[in-house]
Amino acid sequence: MKHNIFFKLALAGVAVLALTEAAWAIDVPEPFKSQGYIRVGMETNSPPMEFQDIATGKLVGFNVEMVETIARHLGLDVKFEMMDVPSMSPALDSGRIDMIGSHFNDTPARHRKLTFVDYISTGPVFYTTRENTQLYKEATQICGKAVGAPEHTTYYRLIGAWSQANCPADQQVEIVGTKGLPDTQLQIRQGRLVAGAIGAEKISYWAKDPENKFGGIGERFHSQLYGFAFTHSNVALRDAVKAALEAMMTSGEYEGLIQKYGLADQKLAEITVDAGTD
Repeated sequence: MKHNIFFKLALAGVAVLALTEAAWAIDVPEPFKSQGYIRVGMETNSPPMEFQDIATGKLVGFNVEMVETIARHLGLDVKFEMMDVPSMSPALDSGRIDMIGSHFNDTPARHRKLTFVDYISTGPVFYTTRENTQLYKEATQICGKAVGAPEHTTYYRLIGAWSQANCPADQQVEIVGTKGLPDTQLQIRQGRLVAGAIGAEKISYWAKDPENKFGGIGERFHSQLYGFAFTHSNVALRDAVKAALEAMMTSGEYEGLIQKYGLADQKLAEITVDAGTD
């Protein structure tokens, strides 16, 4: 029995050594290699991507596990900085964080200040209350109605573009800017809005939650990319993160997290840099 225990401990030691050697095979830039950690901005209320578990208070979700696995491949620890999405770009710019790890759209307009490693596809889906999904089964049924989206998101602009392309001239969507997701959902429940727009991953998550009060209308009406974001002065860290993501694809870790969080329709065939479009 003791021989078996020693054998298992030896194997564990070899595995740790192999992971460490693999981590440093990726060119980890300074000062991160010396300090041993990266600071990552993360939101706390956007399941399944990133959220705090009510029972434990622990930060969990797809993006959280993605970042933690990336860090292991780099041989680094992660220091999460909790903040809302509008605060992330200024925090990156000021040096408070080294990387945006939350769901953050890679768009050409953001390339002037930021550079992205794209890791999953996304796109907005219209949604309403579960009761109203019985009335609104197709997206075109919301033409002429009040639809809201947080003002800081690309969805606000995309709703207008969708309306012009899909609704009659005299039945354009009335686009209402909201202060965030909770405000949008409150206005939908109050009947001030008929619908909102949200990432496709949220619709999949809601469908599995019997306590959830919202559901999707139709399919994604636009395709986008989520990317981990960096400043242009931190391109070396971006490239190290890209290499770690590629290693995760090779090892099957990327596929494992995709399946765990029900995001099979949104996985990428390859990791890209600054490939986002409007």
